Amino acid sequence: MVMSINRINRQSFINAYNSNSNKCVKNVTKAKTFDTIEISSLGKSLKDYSSDNNIDNAKKVAEIKSKVDSGTYSIDARITARSILNAMKGE
Repeated sequence: MVMSINRINRQSFINAYNSNSNKCVKNVTKAKTFDTIEISSLGKSLKDYSSDNNIDNAKKVAEIKSKVDSGTYSIDARITARSILNAMKGE
């Protein structure tokens, strides 16, 4: 029985690796894609509603500030408690 042992050609493995790595680098380039977002008409109307409420809230805040500064602002604990309970109940 005869066994044939051939020497491994190291250079052929290096050449195969280099040629494969060059192919991988060339395939990496991709087309750029962009995402788009569109806001519905309902969303736009909610924006307008939100800005209208900010004006009303600013008036309320100004009134409360003036009452606090003048010392005439008083809090009714029962109304506050009722409001908290209604908020917790989801009413």
